[in-house]
Amino acid sequence: MFTRTQVQNDVSRVYEIYRRSGRFAATVDPKIIQLDQNRVNLVFEIAEGGITKIKGIRFVGNEVFSDGALQSELATKEDRWYRFLSSDDRYDPDRVEYDKELLRQFYLKEGYADFQVTSANAELAKDQKEFYLTFNITEGPRYKVGQVAIDSDLRGFDGASIREQVNILPGQWYDAEEVKTSIAQMTDALGDQQYAFVEVRPVTKQNVDTDT
Repeated sequence: MFTRTQVQNDVSRVYEIYRRSGRFAATVDPKIIQLDQNRVNLVFEIAEGGITKIKGIRFVGNEVFSDGALQSELATKEDRWYRFLSSDDRYDPDRVEYDKELLRQFYLKEGYADFQVTSANAELAKDQKEFYLTFNITEGPRYKVGQVAIDSDLRGFDGASIREQVNILPGQWYDAEEVKTSIAQMTDALGDQQYAFVEVRPVTKQNVDTDT
C-alpha cells in the first residue's frame, strides 16, 4: 500500500545511510509517477555529492594543553592530502562521542580529575562540503595525591601485604591510568593468595582546598 508517510520514512533512511558514509551533501528526491488501475511508480532520485570531511578541529576552554596536543589524542582527524586512504577525517557522530571519552581519559591521566567536555558541536559549511568541529571543555584544577589507604572487608586479611602493588604515591600527580594498573596488580596479587572472586574498587575523595 502506498502512503506518503512511508515514503518520507524511506527518504530519511536513505539520508542516514549517506550520512553514515560521510556524504552529508547528498540529496534524495522521491518522484511519484501516477499509473492506471490505481497504481504508482516510486522513483528515488539521488545526488550523492562528495564526501564531507573535517576541515578544522577547534577547542574552547583549554589553557594547559594546545589545540595540537589535544588533536593528537582524538580518533577524528582533520582533512589532509596524505589521508586519502583513511576515513578518520570524515564526520561521524559516533566517533565524536568516542573522542569525548579519549579527551576525558587524557586529562584524567594528567591529574585533571574535574575535567569535562561540556559540548561537541559540528558545524556544516554553507557549501556542505566541509565540517568544523568544536569541543567546549572545562579543564579544572590539577590534583596531586594526598593520602593512599587500603580498606579491606576480607576477614583476617592485612592490606599491607599488597601495598607494593599500588603505583600511586602521596605527592605525585593524580594519574587515572596508574589507578587502573594498581587495581589490576592488586587483583592478581589477591588471586595468588586464593581470593579468586575479590573486587578491588577505587574510592577517591577530592580536597578542593589543597587540590589533592
